[in-house]
Amino acid sequence: MAGAFVDGALKGFNMMERHQSRQFNEQRLSDLDKRNEERYQQEQMRRADLDKQRKAERAEDVAFRNQQAKLNNEHRNATLRSMNDYRNKSIEQRAAETTWQQNYQTQQDTWKKDQGDIALGWQAFREYGKVPEALEEVFKRNPTKDPRRYTDPALRESVKQLHSVMGEAIKTGQLSKVNEPDSIKLFNNVFKEKINSSVGHFDKLVGAKIADVNFAGFVPVEDKEGRVALALEVTYENGSKEVKPMTKGRTSQSDDPVLTFTPKELIGTINSAATMADMMERPEYYDRLGMQLNANMGIRTSPQSKANDAKEAEYRKAKMQLLESKAKALADVESGKGAPIPLEGEAKEQAIAGVETQFQKQMEQLDSIYGKSSSPEKSNKKQAGTVKYTSHIDGVDAKGVIAKFMEANKNLSEQQAIQIAIQQGYLSNEQ
Repeated sequence: MAGAFVDGALKGFNMMERHQSRQFNEQRLSDLDKRNEERYQQEQMRRADLDKQRKAERAEDVAFRNQQAKLNNEHRNATLRSMNDYRNKSIEQRAAETTWQQNYQTQQDTWKKDQGDIALGWQAFREYGKVPEALEEVFKRNPTKDPRRYTDPALRESVKQLHSVMGEAIKTGQLSKVNEPDSIKLFNNVFKEKINSSVGHFDKLVGAKIADVNFAGFVPVEDKEGRVALALEVTYENGSKEVKPMTKGRTSQSDDPVLTFTPKELIGTINSAATMADMMERPEYYDRLGMQLNANMGIRTSPQSKANDAKEAEYRKAKMQLLESKAKALADVESGKGAPIPLEGEAKEQAIAGVETQFQKQMEQLDSIYGKSSSPEKSNKKQAGTVKYTSHIDGVDAKGVIAKFMEANKNLSEQQAIQIAIQQGYLSNEQ
């Protein structure tokens, strides 16, 4: 009985032990699973944090590279801008260094070409009462030579007064009178259009456009010839005013030299204006100029001279027609009239050059027909005195003929006297 009890107790004990062991194993497995789950969650969190950190690092790296690229681009662009600015400034500086020389040379070349056209325009105005349309640009460049300007009685009076004042001042040596207010005002009135030629130009030194220019007086230059410069009062669009000398190139560049005149050159310019004013008031005098010269030399007008006059009139008329044709052709090129497509750029320049070339050939043919010389070189030689002249007046040599023409009219220059004598048939040049 006792053995059965003990055996039962042992079995119960073993069963209890196994039960406790199972509970322990289950608890251990549960704890192990819990720890594994915790480790898993921790690993997931660690990986998530690591991914987040890597993303942040990648974003920072991308931002850094973008910033570096931006800085590099900005630096490169700044370097390029700096190089371009330097190159542009260098180009501008080189261009500025030659601008006044180019302007001055262009003015001189244009003036040489315009002189003949100015005389032609005056002749046309005398004969027809108007200036040919083809010569409008010539007188626009030379406003003080325009015959229409001298139809104003007030201007003619100013010219006379200025001529008298300047002539007396130079003759008596009282040069201070030329800077008196009335004299300055007269000079400004007579040459206003020429003085005002720079209006509208931009003065880089001042940083504003020129609105008006007025003559402010003569400034003596210390040299043996007694030269003077022209002081100009320049008014700018911003309201400021400055007194500056007239320069050769008519620019505001620091190296553009001051334009100066000898007393003889100055009075010659005023004499020219006085002659034009006189021609407008006494046209009959200049119409009879040839007859007066003939009378002073005791010569009667010959049929030959009348024929020469008629031939000269035909030549002037033909030349004016050529000039008008040229002006119309150039206007057609500019407007594109008659062309399927308006010309631009190089094609336009070539068309203009073609018109100029054609006109030059026609002028040469016309000059050849009428026995004229259109060569600038020949003209310059004549002015330089390298061409010999033959007199057609018995007992009077070429110099005597020229001298008598100049004596008959004090306003004539030697070259003008020679031209009139040739036109009248009293001189001819030896080629």
